[in-house]
Amino acid sequence: MEAYQHCYSAIEEEAFTQRLRTIYRKFRIQGRGYKLPQLHRFLISEYRQSDPGFYGIGLVGIHHSFPTEIFADALDGVSQCEPPEKRRVDILQTFAPNLDHYRPQLIRCLRQGVRVRVLLAWPYSQAARLREAVLQRYTSTLQAHEIDIQSCVIANLETLEQAIRGSQPSCPLEIRLYDTLPSLAIYRAGHTMIAAPFLHGSLAIHTFQLELDLQADNPLITGTLLNDFELMWDVARPFAPLPDQNWRNDLKILFAR
Repeated sequence: MEAYQHCYSAIEEEAFTQRLRTIYRKFRIQGRGYKLPQLHRFLISEYRQSDPGFYGIGLVGIHHSFPTEIFADALDGVSQCEPPEKRRVDILQTFAPNLDHYRPQLIRCLRQGVRVRVLLAWPYSQAARLREAVLQRYTSTLQAHEIDIQSCVIANLETLEQAIRGSQPSCPLEIRLYDTLPSLAIYRAGHTMIAAPFLHGSLAIHTFQLELDLQADNPLITGTLLNDFELMWDVARPFAPLPDQNWRNDLKILFAR
């Protein structure tokens, strides 16, 4: 618990114990006592020793869908990251359907002065229309409201507008919109990155997720993804859904200027 508080953030003993119980259940660690050593031995044998190459390039794990709790915990720990320039949050998505799931943690980051950058699709772009068409053609699980990318991006911007309102006057939130086609969704909080591909017929949060450690010695994967984010950021256009302003009209003509 002391190590967790030192590396991430303050946490009550009861909450920390509950998180440990969840981890024990996930890895089927059983018994009345000495569970933490069992977990340690299991992780060493299953991950580091069996495939050190993956660990060396920063691959921490692979998840069936977006690991909301892991990303939320990473957001809570961003303000403690060292060196200070690593205290940042980056999100690259067509739209972020799970934005509300970690909004409290995101707002706390903003209030702590953490730089947050969000990259979304310009909802009136050809890229957004192509992505929507692919989802509509191949999906067998999504509902109609999940495929309306224009409405979903605007809903994200409305959520971010509320975040700006709660963090004024010096809100460290930057938003840019792109009109191209990225290949991966990227979520970065401090030293943690979650990346997933844009597959036909499936939202990126519903496909497999790569959990990566940005402190890995070999930046083969992490460096490539960070560079791709920066490239997308450079070609995208800044946009600010400022509270009490009619930003929806400005949104429509963002790439027409």
